[in-house]
Amino acid sequence: MKLFMSAAAASLVSISAFANEVLIPRSMPGDKGQYYLLEARTEQGVVKTLHKRVGPSGTGFTRTEVNCKAMRMREMGYSEESAEAIKIKATPWFDLVPGSSKSDLANFVCKKA
Repeated sequence: MKLFMSAAAASLVSISAFANEVLIPRSMPGDKGQYYLLEARTEQGVVKTLHKRVGPSGTGFTRTEVNCKAMRMREMGYSEESAEAIKIKATPWFDLVPGSSKSDLANFVCKKA
């Protein structure tokens, strides 16, 4: 984590892929799942992420793209099998709901972008 913080400070252009899972802090209680950022990188102002949710009913993996300037997101794909099993099928860009897991993800990665 210390290495990542140093790299982020040195370059605001991109976020390196994480060597370890990073717990994404939640702003609202109630969700029984925990969310982990697996990777994030910035390309042309858009943060591309891979995260997983571990909950009582199982684990899911999601790829997203976040436009930090507009604070909008689109989901690129989801799988309950593995990150490698995600089939890319982009949704339209959407507004984030404050307190939602996707909003928390965007706020987390955009602070580092």
